Amino acid sequence: MRVKTLIAGSVVASFTASLLFPGIGDNPTVQNSVNFIGILFGIIVGFFIADLYTRYLAIRQNAAADSSCLTTFYLFATILAAETGDKAWLKRTEDRINNYVHAFMPLAWENYDKTEKEFSELGKSLQEINYKTDKANEAFSNILAVYNQHSTARESLVMFGRDKLSWGEWLTILFLGALLLISLFYIKDTSLISVIFTGAISSAILILFVVVRDLNNLNFGENAISVEPYERVLDAIDRPRYYGGKNQAKDSHAEM
Repeated sequence: MRVKTLIAGSVVASFTASLLFPGIGDNPTVQNSVNFIGILFGIIVGFFIADLYTRYLAIRQNAAADSSCLTTFYLFATILAAETGDKAWLKRTEDRINNYVHAFMPLAWENYDKTEKEFSELGKSLQEINYKTDKANEAFSNILAVYNQHSTARESLVMFGRDKLSWGEWLTILFLGALLLISLFYIKDTSLISVIFTGAISSAILILFVVVRDLNNLNFGENAISVEPYERVLDAIDRPRYYGGKNQAKDSHAEM
């Protein structure tokens, strides 16, 4: 809803400014500048959006692997607990998975490495179980492999979570965008076509900034990649869901 509000506000502000600002009129120098700046702005913003969307897809893939590994880890833990008869160990494992999810969900993606303690505690579960039967040994081998996959997915999430636009990159697109907007409003006139044209292009520029901002902060499709998969992990271990944790935290981190 916040994104929709920003987009709607951008459109209203653009057309309002286009309607109220009379402009200076056609100027060959400024017109040539608009063409050059527009092409440069489009290339750079397009590159950033493509890069950030690729990052989003990588995070979505690794988040799915991360949450899936937690569920599978618990599945093999139940088998191992049944073979060894150690229900207390299974309860401790459930608590550690629950603690891991609760530590992760309030965090912004760039701070995902702060789950290191909970991740290490989960690994300690593998040191606390004693197994003797062949079936228990097979379950332990499987759970060890799952923990290794979880570690790989987690490290990828930490790396991709920190891969955001730098201030230099933000300044570049903000500078070009501001120049383009100023040039557009400079050469516009009071005709209806000019008002509509300027308002539409200005809206598109501002909406592109919103898209880049959301992709940069991973607000795009956030619920699908960072909330619901981990809620299902809590369902698997029969613990209450943790609604709103990451959404609330992300609201405070949704800055450029």
